[in-house]
Formats: sequence, C-alpha cells, structure tokens
Amino acid sequence: MFTPVWHSIFIALLSTVIAFLAMLPLSYFFAKRNSKWQLPIETLILLPLVLPPTVVGLLLLSLFGKNNGFGAFLYDTFHFSFIFSLAGAIVATTIIILPIMYQGLKAAFLSIDHELVWAAETLSATSGQIFRKVILPNCWQPILAGILLSFCRAMGEFGATLMVAGYIEGKTDTIASSIYFMVQQGDLRTAFYLGLFNLLIGVAALFIIHILTIRQSQLMRGM
Repeated sequence: MFTPVWHSIFIALLSTVIAFLAMLPLSYFFAKRNSKWQLPIETLILLPLVLPPTVVGLLLLSLFGKNNGFGAFLYDTFHFSFIFSLAGAIVATTIIILPIMYQGLKAAFLSIDHELVWAAETLSATSGQIFRKVILPNCWQPILAGILLSFCRAMGEFGATLMVAGYIEGKTDTIASSIYFMVQQGDLRTAFYLGLFNLLIGVAALFIIHILTIRQSQLMRGM
C-alpha cells in the first residue's frame, strides 16, 4: 500500500516544482504588461482546464509514443520512453496542473499595489531588487496558496497519468489509479485507506490555504 503513496507524493512534488518554475516568469511577465502573444499562450496553458484528462493523455501519447514524433526520436537516440514510466506520469501531471499554477501566480502578482513598485523604481531599484524585496514579500501568501492547490490537484491526478504511465504495480501505480483498480478487484479496504490518506492531505492543504487567504485579506485592508 505504501508504494502508490510514495509514487503519488513523488510525482506531485516534482510536477509542482516544474510547473512553478515554468509559470513563475511567464505569469509575472503577463501580469506586468499586455502582449500580442498573451492570448495564444494563455489559451495553450489553460486548455487542460476544458479538456478531459484522457484527451490530454491521448495527446501526450501521440507526442511521446515510441513510434510517434518526439517519442520516437527519444527512443531511437537514447533508448528512453516516457510511456509506462514515472517520468511520463510527471509530465502528464505537470501539464494538468499548469493552468492552476499559472492562474494562482498571476492573481498573486496582480494583487500587488503598483504604488509600491513605483516607489521602488523612483529609488532606482533594479527589476531583480523590486521582485525580491517588494513583490515577493507582499504576495508570498497567495503564491503559496497556489502552490498548495496545484500540489493537491497533482496528488489526485488520474486520467492523463493512467493514459501515459499506465498501472504497473510497484512501478507506476499511484493513489488514484490504485483506488480504481482495487475497487475493480474488490479490495475496498485498501482503497478506503488510500482515499482517506489523500483526503487528509487535501483537508490540511485547504486549511492552510484558508489561513493564508485570511492573512492576505488583512494585509490588503491594512495597506
């Protein structure tokens, strides 16, 4: 029972880190200015919100399959495939949580009082100094809330991950996929315990997010 738990935590952590690093500069850039590329890029990022996870998984299979496109190149050159591996599960989960991460980060940056940024600019602060000493200290709470929400979504990912990584016991099994197949096999007890573990993580994360939201609201009212 512990292997799918470890796999889920590992996949969720790496996916959250990758999504955060990828969306941080992009969300910061689009929160500061308008660009002709904003609409197509945001549409691409947000697509997983309106597509079934199985469709996302199908698209990734088409891209990373051993006989298709980039996947064929990886397999022929490096003898590596994302299909039926934890690496494939990480890629699929990252794609699924990108919209949540992007929207959370962008909302956090948009909540910043621009007068603080303007004041820092008048004091000849560099862009890096403004980001580190003005923006981050004033919006770290909604940023952390977005990270936690993305992590919880990653912990519960099922459709796209199952399509790309499959269900190989001891190799690619996650909490979500294990619950599904254990119910099919009649092992409701183990499925219940796995579901309870995921539930506790979600409740704890939502509690922290609630506290962060309240503190951010108090901070904004005090400014």
